[in-house]
Amino acid sequence: MPKYNIHDKAYKYLFSNPLIVKELLESFISMDWVKEIDFTTAQLINKSYINDEYKEYEADIIYKLRLSNSEIYLYLLIEFQSTVDQFMAFRMLNYIMELYRELIYQHGQKKLPVVFPLLIYNGDHKWTAVTELQQLIEIPDKLSQINPYIPKFQYYPIIENELSQYDLENMMNIVATIFLFESSDKEKFLKTVDRIQKLMQFYDKDSTIIRTLLIWLLQYLKTHSIIDNVEPFLEETIHPKETYTMLSKTLEQLKKDLRKEGYEEGLKLGIQEGIQKGIRTGLQKGLEEGLQKGLQKGLQKGLQKGLIQGMVKGKKEGLSLGVSQERMNIARKMLRSGFDEKTILKITRINKSDLDEIKRKI
Repeated sequence: MPKYNIHDKAYKYLFSNPLIVKELLESFISMDWVKEIDFTTAQLINKSYINDEYKEYEADIIYKLRLSNSEIYLYLLIEFQSTVDQFMAFRMLNYIMELYRELIYQHGQKKLPVVFPLLIYNGDHKWTAVTELQQLIEIPDKLSQINPYIPKFQYYPIIENELSQYDLENMMNIVATIFLFESSDKEKFLKTVDRIQKLMQFYDKDSTIIRTLLIWLLQYLKTHSIIDNVEPFLEETIHPKETYTMLSKTLEQLKKDLRKEGYEEGLKLGIQEGIQKGIRTGLQKGLEEGLQKGLQKGLQKGLQKGLIQGMVKGKKEGLSLGVSQERMNIARKMLRSGFDEKTILKITRINKSDLDEIKRKI
């Protein structure tokens, strides 16, 4: 079974309890009308519809809620999503239209009630879908005059991965605890498990809501492969306190296993990091020492080679200079003795310009 189907069904089970819906609205919907709702008269309405292609579809949860001491009522539509649906605004509006269709044609209703559309998203990815239907409709500039006649609709989103963890941890209620479980890593999971005992004391007089939470938690642990068999905990005859007593033993062992696993992972990670750091330090030190030794050795070899090359070059240049000077002296003597230029150049092998310079000086 796909993960999102499991999550959606689990949430349907949870929020089929009006008291949990009461907590949801009071904790996460900051609107005055929420305080006026009489949840003792809340009616859960299961609705499924068939579209033009004869495919059945259903809204997740619809409640009919009445304001206290009043004949005013409204409908609450709750949709659960574990994946991002870019056309969520259209889908939710479609559910509302189907509800209105039924109220008009099957119940003969003359005035349509208010419907409050609420989305709960518990997926891992960022919720990127628009909340307003108008944002799905492309309106060219040339058709801007039609804008007042475009349907206007938006839903109210509760995006779990955008909620403040600090705020959730300070809300001692079931809905906040559920949201914490959904977003928990191992460390937060252990802390969230510890909240259950406090909730047991807080809801001591309401066994129904505690049983709902415990059954959801058991299914959550099962779907996440934390507990294999949950059947022993789910017998109808077992009181919630007994269920929690049985579950707490399992959870205590689970916490020990998780802590042990965390310690072993931490130790393994520490060893790996230590080895890597040692290798990096050794390589760096070795590189520095190698460079230093290489530079020293290279400098010594360079100086030695340069000295030898300099000496050789000096000898060559000195010898060449000496030979050249001797040839100039011979040419000078021959010129004074009356030898012709051609003979002097042939014997001494000096340049014509050098001979001219000698003649000029003489």
